[in-house]
Amino acid sequence: MSSLGDTFFTALRCMDGRCEELVSQFGKNKFGAEYPDTITEAGLVKIIAHNPSREFITQLKTKIDISVNKHHSKGIVVCGHAECAGNPVDDEKHKNDVRKSVKLIQSFVGSVIPVVGVFVKRSANGPWIAEEV
Repeated sequence: MSSLGDTFFTALRCMDGRCEELVSQFGKNKFGAEYPDTITEAGLVKIIAHNPSREFITQLKTKIDISVNKHHSKGIVVCGHAECAGNPVDDEKHKNDVRKSVKLIQSFVGSVIPVVGVFVKRSANGPWIAEEV
């Protein structure tokens, strides 16, 4: 259980470390939370968007349930990113996987908390940025 006053959001993202800080900052800003509960897997949105196994869904729901009901998560960020080794598709296809994943995750939590999609990519001048999709 979280301590009184601790605030959380839930981050579902690829294991790629290039996303970690950007998604954390995005969620903190979006939901006014201090800490991310992070659920990672290589190519996570590919797995979620393309007919995941029953076992995978059960485990994912359990993790989300802990974040939402024990840590009182203020929202969920579902993230994909450019140059993904686990989901090596073009950016538009990857963004569509993020959108499909958001819909499935939203079906788990209903209207209890918001679920937003994020895509992390290189900006025109080089640094990585997070954009809501």
